[in-house]
Amino acid sequence: MALDKLHVLLVCNLGYSTGIMVTKMKEVAENSQSLKDVDIKIEAHPAGELKEYIEDFDVVMVGPQMKHQLNALTEVAAQFNKPIEVINSRDYGAVNGGNILKAAILMKLKPEV
Repeated sequence: MALDKLHVLLVCNLGYSTGIMVTKMKEVAENSQSLKDVDIKIEAHPAGELKEYIEDFDVVMVGPQMKHQLNALTEVAAQFNKPIEVINSRDYGAVNGGNILKAAILMKLKPEV
């Protein structure tokens, strides 16, 4: 399956800490030859606003500090049939936008079970 669009929503408590990650992920995407023709949108928003934004995105990634809210966030994501995962805390702490972007791509391409 070819990747033609990847819209990633990062959620955290207030949307601030993931804002830095959005910048890093966008840098990686812009400098990637294999993603040059892919429609990429990456945004960060507070977890409390998930319902307001989720329809515009393909995947939802949760900041590790919000892991305790994963069950509630997963219920919302399920209503919209969107995959959701917690961001790897090591990658998050290291601000490794490349690994997190790769995880988002794998989420999008993962076949539904």
